[in-house]
Amino acid sequence: MGIKTSAVAAIAAANGLPPPSAAVITLNNSVLEAGVYNRVFHIAGGLMTLRLPPAPTDGMVVGVVVVGFVDTVTAFEFHGNGKNIAAGNAVGSPGSQGLSSPVLFRFDADQDVWTVLVGDVQIIV
Repeated sequence: MGIKTSAVAAIAAANGLPPPSAAVITLNNSVLEAGVYNRVFHIAGGLMTLRLPPAPTDGMVVGVVVVGFVDTVTAFEFHGNGKNIAAGNAVGSPGSQGLSSPVLFRFDADQDVWTVLVGDVQIIV
């Protein structure tokens, strides 16, 4: 059923990262809030699309942590909202994955791309 919010708070505090959000995102195509770990409850049938902020600034961070699922589907699709998402040596958007741990995206304005800063995650382009 995902990772507990208290565990995310401990991870964030230990690494100087943002705290978890008080809100739980439950809608498909939701825009993630910058500067916090967005708590996501997966209710969509199939892939659930989450959108990164549309006008990021250099160094902006956006975190995601799964707090539960309605069924056994564990896949998410991240949409860069006009910006690419780095995936290994390839760059593209959107990317899809299953989440097993908190993930933190950081925006690099020089490269105009979102990268994964923290988390055991595979972005598939």
